[in-house]
Amino acid sequence: MQASASKLLKETCTYIRSLHREIDDLSERLSELMATMDSNSAQAEIIRSLLRSS
Repeated sequence: MQASASKLLKETCTYIRSLHREIDDLSERLSELMATMDSNSAQAEIIRSLLRSS
């Protein structure tokens, strides 16, 4: 039983680390997109509204 709990904890930690990497990648992509976008565009407003709602 102890080995199962340890394995589950390790798998959970691995999954959380992979989610953190995905978030970092998406954050970088969003930053690059926003840097090249007109801040008054409809796309920029949509992104801002999505970020506010989360």
